[in-house]
Amino acid sequence: MKIARRMKYYLLRLFRLNASPHQVAVGFTMGLIPHWFPTFGLGPVLSIGLAKLARANTVSAIVGGVMGTPAWPLLFLLNYQVGSLLLDRKTTVDEVEDVDYINALYHTVDGIDSMHSSGYLFLTGAIINILISSIFIYFIVYFLFKMYRMRILHKIR
Repeated sequence: MKIARRMKYYLLRLFRLNASPHQVAVGFTMGLIPHWFPTFGLGPVLSIGLAKLARANTVSAIVGGVMGTPAWPLLFLLNYQVGSLLLDRKTTVDEVEDVDYINALYHTVDGIDSMHSSGYLFLTGAIINILISSIFIYFIVYFLFKMYRMRILHKIR
């Protein structure tokens, strides 16, 4: 119940913004990008920074960042899986339960040093996932905000 109430609050904040659909969609997308990497709580700060760099709405970046926070284990798993698929190598992370935040951080740093490490799988997967998901999320948020903003606000209340 508490999570549903919090999500409703953030959705209300998002759809009440006085900004263009493009700015809101870019901001929301920028808010989700840091969740593909282990950031140790710096995700909201990075979300705001990315939104400012892209000249997008910072409130929508914060909302996107908050809404993406519970999904990081799944996102990390997708990074490993996509990297493994693209590089045709086996990964040791096969289920969400295998995802460990500290190991993902180690793999990310280790990926910079060696192209044969699991970190390289993680980074390759993260880059591909960011590109694909950002385009997909941008168009979904843009479409929802442009076409159904008022209808969604009335249903949420």
